[in-house]
Amino acid sequence: MVGTTDIPDWCFVETYGSEWKNSFTETPSAEDLTSFHRKSPIFHVSKVKTPTIFLLGAKDLRVPISTGLQYARALKEKGVDVKTIVFPNDVHGIERPQSDFESFLNIGVWFKKYCK
Repeated sequence: MVGTTDIPDWCFVETYGSEWKNSFTETPSAEDLTSFHRKSPIFHVSKVKTPTIFLLGAKDLRVPISTGLQYARALKEKGVDVKTIVFPNDVHGIERPQSDFESFLNIGVWFKKYCK
């Protein structure tokens, strides 16, 4: 994600803490990339068992859609029930009224199905 997000410095802060914000570089070292991977949800995908719904904004620059799709695919491969909904005109925050409505509707149906 560090190479595709509009806030790559966030990857450094989340991995190393806020004191690293000033050490941010556009070209992370191999050691940085290894650290990012170890802190990434994809590194821990084998532990996930909970059915997961993804609501992705196709125009998201914060967490590019490819990141969500990759994680959803990895969960499916592990046998986790996954639903992915892509909102073509939304960014990071799914906030367009129609998208917001569809999100809440789908989340409600998802919870009804799995929270018995």
